[in-house]
Amino acid sequence: MKHFLSIFLLTFIFIAEGFPQRQAWQRERHHVALGMGAAGFMGDLGGADRTGTQGLRDFDFAAVRPSLMIGYRYLLLENLAISTHLTFAYVAGDDKNTSEIHRNNRNINFRSPIIEFAPKLQYYFISYERIGARHGRATGIRVRRQMDISAYVFTGVAGFYFNPQGYFDAENYSGTIPSDELPPKGWYNLKPLSTEGQGYFPTRRNYSSVSVAIPFGIGGLLHINRDISLGIEFGFRTTFTDYIDDVSTTYVDPAIYQEIFSDPGQIALAEYFANPTNNTLDANTTAPGQQRGSPLNTDAYMFTMFTFYYRIPNFSRPSRVWGN
Repeated sequence: MKHFLSIFLLTFIFIAEGFPQRQAWQRERHHVALGMGAAGFMGDLGGADRTGTQGLRDFDFAAVRPSLMIGYRYLLLENLAISTHLTFAYVAGDDKNTSEIHRNNRNINFRSPIIEFAPKLQYYFISYERIGARHGRATGIRVRRQMDISAYVFTGVAGFYFNPQGYFDAENYSGTIPSDELPPKGWYNLKPLSTEGQGYFPTRRNYSSVSVAIPFGIGGLLHINRDISLGIEFGFRTTFTDYIDDVSTTYVDPAIYQEIFSDPGQIALAEYFANPTNNTLDANTTAPGQQRGSPLNTDAYMFTMFTFYYRIPNFSRPSRVWGN
């Protein structure tokens, strides 16, 4: 029994002494995150000088727009974290940016805010790897500071809000409304205008401005010190909607807008945004029933974000953080 107690006490002391060092990361679990960067869109509008694919090969650099992020990260394990981000961004697309003849002839443009809430899991396949060299003073070589880096992959689920808008210019309007009744030039919400007959035809329901996306990507961090880390993150979002750009199926007869709307301004906007072709090709190319977009693929967007992480000190003892 004595030997058993001695072994138990020695084991307990060994574990107790080693525990703080092995679990040091648990004291650095909580971080706030800030980020800013760029947002890109891949859908029916704009894109490369080729038939649209709604993939990375169709990315339109001319349509890149800004993005901002605020978030919180919690370390579940030393190499696994849950990160929740709220991101504000704009995405855009413009057929004028592509020389692919059918897309350029279509001549549709859009912009849309994106407000995204995304809980994500981050797996750190490189965790606090030391870079840089440290030389002793005895060698006469200047000491260079060592720094830690981390790299991770992530995935999760995101909910987001969008609201596509198009730019109206009366000089390009050729519909049925007299010029003195046309609305002023500017940006207008597209969803209420039923540009593909949504809500008019039984087979085309109005789309929701809220949808779901699957985010995934890769990121890296440079740990300046125990509290501050700087990094970069690239994330792709595949969505469950094809209407971020308000384009998905076929052209409709503009005469339906005389039935849907009574206001001349709304009729003019709907007629224009349903088919703003620049008439490079034959008029039959954009006739009712012809392809306006592709319903075979949903829209996608991406963020490239420069990030700043700050460790919340003494999180378990709030009085020391905020003052007592």
